[in-house]
Amino acid sequence: MKLLILQHPGHNRVYYNLADKLALAELKLACKRLATTCIHVDIVEIEKVRYLFLESDGDIAESDMKILSRLSFVFAIFIWNQKGNENHLIPIRKDEYEYLNSKICSLLKYPGKTNELFTQMMINVALLSSDYSYDDKIKMLDPVAGKGTTLFAGTTHGFDAYGIELEHKAVHETSIFFKKYLQTERVKHQYSKKQIYGSNKSEAIEIQKFDYALNKADFKSQESVKTLGIVNGHSKNAYKYFKKEKFNMVVGDLPYGIAHGNVKDKKTASKTRNPSDLLHECLPEWTKVLKKGGAVVMAWNSFIINRQQLAKTFAIHGLEVLSDTPYDQFEHMVDKSIKRDIVVARKE
Repeated sequence: MKLLILQHPGHNRVYYNLADKLALAELKLACKRLATTCIHVDIVEIEKVRYLFLESDGDIAESDMKILSRLSFVFAIFIWNQKGNENHLIPIRKDEYEYLNSKICSLLKYPGKTNELFTQMMINVALLSSDYSYDDKIKMLDPVAGKGTTLFAGTTHGFDAYGIELEHKAVHETSIFFKKYLQTERVKHQYSKKQIYGSNKSEAIEIQKFDYALNKADFKSQESVKTLGIVNGHSKNAYKYFKKEKFNMVVGDLPYGIAHGNVKDKKTASKTRNPSDLLHECLPEWTKVLKKGGAVVMAWNSFIINRQQLAKTFAIHGLEVLSDTPYDQFEHMVDKSIKRDIVVARKE
């Protein structure tokens, strides 16, 4: 079977121009998890319209459509039949996977925000690189949560999404935004705030948590309730906050550039642009809260530190870095000072 995938038109201009390479890498990774065997994947152009091309040795199964429909770049999927000089494209219904509407990822606007489609790609790469599937009850952690872009992307898949963020203002804005969104969309929810760490008031660390479901019946069923939680604390204490192997994936965009400096110390608010310092401090704790077979995906600015150096940092802390194709094909320019790449590692 031959499929053509029309790319999402929602990419901003810079990202769209780079999207061929990233989309092809994401598709290659997805092919490893399909029930059918992929014979060939490529980028093709028909009548000056760009498509991702996938050829398989058999029909695409329902489980395969669950994977293909969630890929970050997918806008529409067609069966491609060629008759002489004519191209016949037959649309295939995508899997309607969204729990919360994906518009939640694009509503908040602020400087330094990670592209929403790139964020979705990182989540897909994490799950496809793990031992888990979209049918599992997935819990994900963004240990550098910022204003919640990764968490909101997780809610579109129906994942339980947790974040850790040092800046109180960012945590407050994330909580206010999500509460307003749930109210506006009339999603049944319950908000709670409780201390999860600290022996006294000055050391107290709290988690703000939203339990929610699309209707009252689901809200009454513990199995159907989804959770978004955000901790105002330091990522180096992740295990102290969550106390067990809780997450199937850890996904985040490591601080880079002027708008993304790593805050090394809350008291002095000193910043460094080198993500290696943050990783050495935090990876031991991230690894403790990650389940076996789970994956870590982090984006970083490769102008600051190269892939080999960063991979070494992950390996030192007991994670297996995945570096074969297509994991080495995600690097791309964002602007003159930022060349973004992702590192993917597993806990065995």
